[in-house]
Amino acid sequence: MRSYCHVAPYFFLGIFYLILAGCGHMKSYVADAPEKEQITQDFDSRGASLNSLVDFVSESGYGGSWPPEKWGLEELMYAGLYYSPRLEVARKNRELSEISAQLSALGMRQKVQVATEYHSREANGQEPWGVGFAVDLPFFSTKKREAFSQKSLFYLDGAALELSQEIWLLHSSLRNNLFRLAVNDAKRKLYAQKIKLAEELDELIEVRFTHGFADREALDKRRFELGLFREFELNLEIERLEIIYFMARLIGMSAADFQKFDLETPDFDQTYNMDGLDFKSAALRNRIDLQKSLVDFGIADVELKLSLINQYPQISIVPGYFWDQGDNIWNFALGLVLPNHADAFVLRAEASRSLEHLKVKEKQINILSEVDQNHVTVLSTEKSFRQSRLNLRRAHDMFAGKEAGFSAGDISRVELYDARLNYLQIAERFVDNKFTYFSAIAELEDSCQTPLVFKYRVPMDINKQKRH
Repeated sequence: MRSYCHVAPYFFLGIFYLILAGCGHMKSYVADAPEKEQITQDFDSRGASLNSLVDFVSESGYGGSWPPEKWGLEELMYAGLYYSPRLEVARKNRELSEISAQLSALGMRQKVQVATEYHSREANGQEPWGVGFAVDLPFFSTKKREAFSQKSLFYLDGAALELSQEIWLLHSSLRNNLFRLAVNDAKRKLYAQKIKLAEELDELIEVRFTHGFADREALDKRRFELGLFREFELNLEIERLEIIYFMARLIGMSAADFQKFDLETPDFDQTYNMDGLDFKSAALRNRIDLQKSLVDFGIADVELKLSLINQYPQISIVPGYFWDQGDNIWNFALGLVLPNHADAFVLRAEASRSLEHLKVKEKQINILSEVDQNHVTVLSTEKSFRQSRLNLRRAHDMFAGKEAGFSAGDISRVELYDARLNYLQIAERFVDNKFTYFSAIAELEDSCQTPLVFKYRVPMDINKQKRH
């Protein structure tokens, strides 16, 4: 008996340990520090590993061959969804939020308590130790369980929206920079023509200067003009590199690999009829920040429900067992957690819900105002674009007249060159106006957060996960 009594406390401690171990799968620490060499190697090899994206793009709905010959917005989006470090962070945040949501749905956890007692006197040679344990099982009402479940779902929605927002920002940035690249390419072609004309004109003026038919001022003026054109061309080359490097960083690739892509810039030599499009409805339906505001309101509403439920005492069932000097003692109790300042928590929850309601209303008004403003900007820039295109046609007709005049001997070659340069200047202004117009359309799409005018097929499925 004494031997049994001696091991009994340890026996029950062992049971308690087994209870703890059975509560869940226990994990151990595993070191996972970033390795600079591995990260560098992975980054440098991404251009050569594009074939590894075949399964990813196929499962995501891409219909063409991979890797593509031409890299447009759709193809760049697939690469960005796979490689982008910002999306990697967003996915991990979503995963963390999902775990947090699961924990939130659990509510209050069960508690296991162990207790020991020591008797200062030994009775009848018995061990002076006693040991026992109790389990605190909280009782949840149906409403409280539903509230915890609703709260967890809202957290899941919020995490998905965060990832969706990052995907749209990637899409928007890539689209805008493809527009910039298209404008840059058009201007570089124009300046190549300008430089060629200016060089020919410089040679002509130099010959005339040598024979006394032109003064030094005229020669210096033409050479200064040629120098400006070359400077602008160099600036355009620098700008193009900046665009390429920025797009490479967005996707998460090295600029050296990205430069190997044959980029397909959008064709925007046209205007769009937007009379039948309901931008306001699209914005209220698709704006991610508005959906996030509704999620925040939903969480505040659930918190109010929980505050109202917590006005009532929290009941728990507490079964237990105690061993005392060879006596097996089974007990059963009801636990009661009394509310503390419940009315104050309710008032705070009501105020919080009212605040989130006002934020939703404010967000809606701001979105509608933003759509109105961007729509007006599109309409005004469209007028400027149409006028610029008309001016370009007239300038082309005027230059054609100058060419006819030169063929007839009515004007000199210098005048013909000047007419050509003037036409190229007007063409450059047309490119700028075209970019302004299409940038305004892009901002209108961003205010609706859905492709409305530019009909391209862009993967936006936030549920697609990259696979290595």
